[in-house]
Amino acid sequence: MRTEDQRSVARLALGVTGVFSLGLFLGWPLAVVGAVFAALFLQAPAALPLAAFAKLFVFSIGLMFISFLLSSIFSPYPLVFLMLVAIGIILSFIWSVSGAGVLPGVIALMGALMIPNLVLQSQDLALVLVYWIPLNLLFAGLVSTLMFVLIPAETQTAAQKKAAAQPSFDPHRRIVRMSLVTVPFAMAFFISGASALLVLFFVALLSQQLAAMPAAGKAVAKAMLTANLLGAAVSIICYEINVIAPVILTPILLCFFFCLSLGALGKSQVPLAAAAGSAITTALIVYGGSVAPFSDEADVKSITRVLQVASAAFFVIIAYVVVDEFWPEKERQVTE
Repeated sequence: MRTEDQRSVARLALGVTGVFSLGLFLGWPLAVVGAVFAALFLQAPAALPLAAFAKLFVFSIGLMFISFLLSSIFSPYPLVFLMLVAIGIILSFIWSVSGAGVLPGVIALMGALMIPNLVLQSQDLALVLVYWIPLNLLFAGLVSTLMFVLIPAETQTAAQKKAAAQPSFDPHRRIVRMSLVTVPFAMAFFISGASALLVLFFVALLSQQLAAMPAAGKAVAKAMLTANLLGAAVSIICYEINVIAPVILTPILLCFFFCLSLGALGKSQVPLAAAAGSAITTALIVYGGSVAPFSDEADVKSITRVLQVASAAFFVIIAYVVVDEFWPEKERQVTE
């Protein structure tokens, strides 16, 4: 493995484990979200510039408060409320596709999905989330920046930056495609009265990852399905080990180990390498949501959460394949 790849894996494992560990010790709300944010930051080839991070942080604060305000006002009116949720999802994709990127798109979808869902349950809890999503983002960003300082990354060449650039695509078609995938799931979730916040967070993340992939639908579906199955398998193994050794050091060591192992897998040349990054976020959501202080009761911590996330993944991925069959991705039409 190249030296830079080794550094990248070390940054990822140490940074994510650091956020995950402090979340366990301090028990702040939705700390697993902070760990996932850290994983997204640390899978990038370079640290996010300070100015860009400051804008992202301010954007997250404003978005969460606006979402809370609108949700609180319109929650007594179900039809209008669902229309606003659908509009929020579409605007999130427009924001992401316009060049904002995956992480801002995930935050926008969190505002469109998670805050309205929690408002229906408890406005007090929703207000807690309004504060803690930006705070989790802030802490993840600070830890990620620290890791890039302690373990510096190589400077990217012009050729590497060009290779990492997103291929040309039709933005309007992509917005329609991903809205057709995500909006039906959200409507079904809200109408059924479901309240699994981490499932909504997972769908927000999965939707943005799918939106960022220009390959054919079936190829993307296979890759994402593999990634989520790998992440679910890792989370189940970790949870069972946690049952055998129920001390706080166990989840910390397990988090470090699977981040290190999957990070190294992602830098390898084996077929599963492409699935490693998404598998890390899936494992963090499923396993982290099962052992963290804010998780459900013990009897539904493991298999039930895996089934919840798996059901959401299958719904979104199958919907993506169906949409791709009738509304395939196209490149941007360049007009002279």
